[in-house]
Parts: sequence; C-alpha cells; structure tokens
Amino acid sequence: MNNHAKYADSIFRRIGSTGLVIFERDGTLLRKTSPSGDYMLGDINEEFVEMLRHLRHLNARFGFISDERGMDAGAYGRSEFAILTELLDALLSIRGAMPDFWVAWSDVPHASGTDLQRPPGRQQEPGAGAIFRVMERYGIGKKETVFIGSSTAGSLAASDAGVSVIEYFNDRSETAQNAAGNRARNLSSPEAADFQRLRAKIQATLGWSIAGELKSGLQHGS
Repeated sequence: MNNHAKYADSIFRRIGSTGLVIFERDGTLLRKTSPSGDYMLGDINEEFVEMLRHLRHLNARFGFISDERGMDAGAYGRSEFAILTELLDALLSIRGAMPDFWVAWSDVPHASGTDLQRPPGRQQEPGAGAIFRVMERYGIGKKETVFIGSSTAGSLAASDAGVSVIEYFNDRSETAQNAAGNRARNLSSPEAADFQRLRAKIQATLGWSIAGELKSGLQHGS
C-alpha cells in the first residue's frame, strides 16, 4: 500500500524513490487549448501518459504542479482544483501512471533547510514556494530535481528555486482542433518525437544511473 497523505487539495505519496521530476500539469498532461475552454477526456495527452508509465516502472519520483483551474472554462479555486485533481489522479492510476504528488502554485512553502532557500540577492517568484514544498516533503535537493516547464512563469519560478529546468512549450497543443471544431484525439508523429526527446533530457539532466534501464524499458514497452 502506498504511503499517501492528502492536505486539503494537495496530494503527497511515496511511490517512486529516484530523483524528483516536477511537471507543469497544463501543457504536458493536459493539452492547452486556444481559446481556453472546458477540459475534456480528449485533452489528456496519451503519449505523455505512456512516458509516465515508464517512469513509474523505474521508480522515478514525479508529480504535477498547476494553477487552481477546474474542469469548466473560467472556473478557478481550491475546490475546483481538488475536483479536477481527483479525476486526473484516478485516470492515471488506472493507466499505471499514478503520480507521487499534486500541488498548486498557491501552496504555502514550508522550506526551512538552507539547501532549499533561494539564491541570495534574487527576488523569489510567487510559485517557487510550491517547488520548495515538494522538495522538502521528499527530502530531495536541487541537484536531484528537474522541473518541466510549459509556461514562462513556471520556468522562472523553478529557476528561482535553483533547480534544473527543461522548457517544454508545445505549440501544437494550442491548435489541436479538427476542421469541425472538435478536439483532435490522435497525436501527431512530431508530438511523439517531442516526448522521446523530453524523456532523454530528463534522464540526462538528472544523470540517472538507470538510463540504460530506461532505454531497455522503452524498447520492451514498444
């Protein structure tokens, strides 16, 4: 049984034991749409979920950070965030990719160790506190942490926290609609290639000793 703790609308578990990978939820797991509308099941990025399954198989520690948006367009708040989080958490669990954590940018930081404090002389980005909270929760330092940023603000916050940043701005996700105006459900080959590169960047950034295992796992899973 997983060690599971839920604090109001945030969730923390101890499933993985290798590194710390923090993904921005929107733009990775959920495709961004323009104009912003309601989230639907078709917005879940299946290629990304496949990558998460490999990370889970290899005991990587990963999870998501996001704003407090809910399912409905324009719906924001702690309760809306909690409802959408529980839905996504259940879907990923069924697909063998349950995350270690879900947090919101507005979460209050609890970092106290000197290793988690921001670099001197820099003004802290508002979201850096949530990154500190995740790092402190798992006792993970900066060198073992990588942030996958799908927004400029998120990447700036992670940089302010002193962790490695991999920027992933998927412009195709913002125009993923067919001629009839419905959301496209099939991923493009370029998008699949994007996630192959993202996997490689994650393992290279963290310097995982499991890099060979990851390659083997991807081959067996294909």
